[in-house]
Amino acid sequence: MRQRLKKIDRLIKVQQHLHKSAELQLASLQRKEGELKADQQELLQTMGETDALHGLFVDVIARRLKMLALEETRTRTAIVEQKAVTVEKALQVKRSEKVFSRLKQEARQIQEKKDLTAILEAVARKVPTSLP
Repeated sequence: MRQRLKKIDRLIKVQQHLHKSAELQLASLQRKEGELKADQQELLQTMGETDALHGLFVDVIARRLKMLALEETRTRTAIVEQKAVTVEKALQVKRSEKVFSRLKQEARQIQEKKDLTAILEAVARKVPTSLP
């Protein structure tokens, strides 16, 4: 039983690590999305400025904006997928923790029964003392 508890405990630790990794990846994707939005805002502000040389770069800026919008769409899709993965990892951790808790309780109950049996046997083995 102890071996099984140790295995499940190790499994929980691995699953917690995988969950943490999924959360970090999600945070990274969200940060990337924010950076893409900021880049788009910056380019839009640049397009709004009146500059003599500005007209030469309108096509380049428009292509860059289109590329950033496409990348933002991909990132949003990746965020949705990563959120699902993160939730699944969290659920795996919770399920494993419940199994661990149940097994730990069973082990404690088994040990209590053994202890009670040992106490009862010790009491039954005692030789009755007679009074003088």
